[in-house]
Amino acid sequence: MLNNKWLILFTLSGCLMLGGCVADKKNSSSSTYEPAKLRGQTKKEQREEATRIKTELAVAYMTSGNYRLATKTIDETLKENDKYDLAWLVRAQIYQHLKVYDKAEESFQRALKLNPAGAEINNNYGWFLCGVMNRPNDAIAYFNKAIADPTYPTPEVAYLNKGICHAKMQQFNLADEYFERALRMNEQFIPVFKERARAFLLADNIKEADRLFRQYQSMVDRLNADDLLLGWKIAKHQGLTQAASEYQAQLLTHYPYSDELKAIKSGDFDGEFGNAPTDETE
Repeated sequence: MLNNKWLILFTLSGCLMLGGCVADKKNSSSSTYEPAKLRGQTKKEQREEATRIKTELAVAYMTSGNYRLATKTIDETLKENDKYDLAWLVRAQIYQHLKVYDKAEESFQRALKLNPAGAEINNNYGWFLCGVMNRPNDAIAYFNKAIADPTYPTPEVAYLNKGICHAKMQQFNLADEYFERALRMNEQFIPVFKERARAFLLADNIKEADRLFRQYQSMVDRLNADDLLLGWKIAKHQGLTQAASEYQAQLLTHYPYSDELKAIKSGDFDGEFGNAPTDETE
């Protein structure tokens, strides 16, 4: 989230520093010190601060799963101040989750117009194009913009997303090169192992897909719905009926209303890639 921490430090200094000492001629040891006056916020600064705080609140609602209040809060925020790029990014993420894709697209475009080079905006929009709208080729340029920003704190996320998109385009060697780059930047970046497993599954290298997925499993405390679906697919490709049934049973127990369980029951596996990491708006 966007944290704006104010540290107010009152320091009692000598006469030469503050110029605010009044000495009693009769008793030079008794002096009065006046603290330095702090400049108050301008109306513009107050407005910007209020926008940041309300954007934080919308993110908190989104994180807790209260999308009704998240939507209400972010729309109110932008009605008061529509010049804050990260508020538009949060709105895009909210509507992306709600599958209201026209509003998500509109929000991404507003954010990009305000900050065309913003690394987080470009990475998240790239994933929207690739992972949600199934336009991987269009997404690559946005990941490149994110990576090109030397101040971007998590370029490994953009490299991972770029690898996923190349795998979706059946460019598996190129995909694995970007997965490797992501790991070189952050060897503890666990999602890479999962997405590499998915890419090898698509490339019909089941043995390597299974090895990487087992490695991924050993690194996480609990498998989410997308993890379980991927495990199920790998087991099915290996002909391991019992293992596949166990993954399906876990989905039924922990995620009975998930799209992943519906996909298994319906046999609809068009969406080969799940939710790769994007940058959380902070």
